[in-house]
Amino acid sequence: MKIHYCGCRINLAGQNCHIVIYDKHNPLSWPEVQVLQQLHGDENVMDIVPVEIGEASRGREKERLAAIYGGRVVETCFPGRDFRMNLLMTGDEDLPTHGEQPALPRNGDDDEDDDPDEVQRNLAATTAELKPGRHARPTEA
Repeated sequence: MKIHYCGCRINLAGQNCHIVIYDKHNPLSWPEVQVLQQLHGDENVMDIVPVEIGEASRGREKERLAAIYGGRVVETCFPGRDFRMNLLMTGDEDLPTHGEQPALPRNGDDDEDDDPDEVQRNLAATTAELKPGRHARPTEA
């Protein structure tokens, strides 16, 4: 079955001191968002947006959530053996597939014979990852 993976912000203590951000790089499943709403309160789980779509079964998802958050809180969200669990947040299914690799960027030409080295350079430029302490400091003007 189809399942939405969502991005959101979670205000852990309800005091705006500790906010955890989940985005397209580390999304939560829609049922997991519902469990976090039960734990932290509806008002403390904000800006929920579906970012990816994947495949999952209701039973496995409930087991996974129970292993992470404990059976008691998951059972309050999805009670019983014949539980109701919405796997899709909305009817929108035009999202990227969960875990899917992005398409290789082309060199910008309309011809079909892209140079493999140029494609790899473009890919490296689009997927560059910033890590603290590994980049030159900006020069002052």
